[in-house]
Amino acid sequence: MEQKFRRILCPVDFDDNSMKALDTAADLARDSNGTVFVLHVVPMIITATGLPVYSELYKGQEEAARTKLLEIAHKQLGGLKYELLIHTGEPAGTILNAEKRTKADLVVMATHGRRGFKRFFLGSIAEVVLRESTCPVLTVRCTPTQNDMVATWMTKNPVTATPHEKLASIAANMHAGNFRCVPILGDVAPVGIVTDRDIRQHTGYLDQTEAYKAMSEPLITVTPCTHILEAARLLRERKIGALPVVEEGKLVGVITTDDVLEALTQAEHRE
Repeated sequence: MEQKFRRILCPVDFDDNSMKALDTAADLARDSNGTVFVLHVVPMIITATGLPVYSELYKGQEEAARTKLLEIAHKQLGGLKYELLIHTGEPAGTILNAEKRTKADLVVMATHGRRGFKRFFLGSIAEVVLRESTCPVLTVRCTPTQNDMVATWMTKNPVTATPHEKLASIAANMHAGNFRCVPILGDVAPVGIVTDRDIRQHTGYLDQTEAYKAMSEPLITVTPCTHILEAARLLRERKIGALPVVEEGKLVGVITTDDVLEALTQAEHRE
């Protein structure tokens, strides 16, 4: 028997992804004659001392959010039972608390609910909710646009090296090309990457050290179609500066922290 969800919590932050998640929540509610709880979280600013900043700014943000929620409900939730919720706090924790207060039996949310620098520094809110929720969570993954893909921002056909090439040669190429990493290829697939940090760690022994002894491991790669935010998450969590881009087993590019920052900066300007 198909399960009917009657109390559906849907966090939104007003971007296109969360609006598509709301459409999904609305469809499920129509099928079950359920109620949609539409939640917007105003992120709370935390100082270096760990104390929250109390400001009139929050009141203005809450009022603006309420106006937007009313407009969205009018357009997307016609004929449905719904409640609009606005809370200030840490987003993931606030969503989980709202789940308990509303007695939700399903959470519907976009996997990329946060964008730009917010996502880069705060990470995936959806991942935290998936891990800690006490009810089912349905994530809505939206197809990235061309500007959202690694392929748009990566360096194509990067300079490479072999596992047995000396670091002195690799360092010279990095200096000449003004780049900070070199993928190390086996046949056509990358087996590692040497960064400027690896070079510095072997200063004084560059002529004697082969790339495979210095390259960063384990190797983490992405594809040209990987979302730029996923690349940002990997770079941040793994504390690395670059990711080889692989397609059908072949190296096709490199995406660096600088590339990601450029993509996120332009995304912020487009919003």
